Amino acid sequence: METFIKQRIVLIDDHEIVRLGLSHVINAEKDLEVIAQSGDAQSGLHEILSHKPDIAVVDINMPGMNVFDMVRTALVQMPQLKVIFLTAYSTDSNVEKALSAGASGFVTKSESLGNIVIAIREVLAGHTPYLSSDVKQRMVLLGRISKDATTEAIAKSMSSKKNLLSPREVEVLSCVARGQSAKQIAGTLHISAKTVERHKSNIMSKLSLHTQVDLTRYAIREGIISA
Repeated sequence: METFIKQRIVLIDDHEIVRLGLSHVINAEKDLEVIAQSGDAQSGLHEILSHKPDIAVVDINMPGMNVFDMVRTALVQMPQLKVIFLTAYSTDSNVEKALSAGASGFVTKSESLGNIVIAIREVLAGHTPYLSSDVKQRMVLLGRISKDATTEAIAKSMSSKKNLLSPREVEVLSCVARGQSAKQIAGTLHISAKTVERHKSNIMSKLSLHTQVDLTRYAIREGIISA
């Protein structure tokens, strides 16, 4: 009878239904096994260090300690650990933070459970960083990577464009995205309307955006303003 060496997985997500659904699909695979689950980052770190899995699937938004710090701490003690971040918030900055923390993959919750299993297999096979299809497609459309970009090229492109903006430019972008006129922004920030227009032009150039709508969408996606 054929035997399989099972790859051991820890699931960390504060939504129990996500953990149950994903663990059910994973455990149906002959060579994969969920060995522990957790609903917050602090206990998730404990489960990782206690069970020493091959891979951890971690939600970005959870109560307790910062998840990026949690992953960094885990990787210091277990450098061989693979980590996939699973999230509904696929902003450029979240992708950057995830990979900077040492994650091997970034998958959105819009993916099917089957595709999440595929992501786990890809990461375990060393095909990293792994990006879910919607994240990769957005990056292609924005011109940040080519359609056939290698994993190395993807990794190099992950520096968030938000970091290109100065603190003042972020303030101006926030006001612009809220629909304020140059005159209103000038009054709010105590600068001239001409300076506002110069900042706006610089922002568009740095972000490769061309319209007010583009700026608003970007600001919402990156969490600069709420929808």
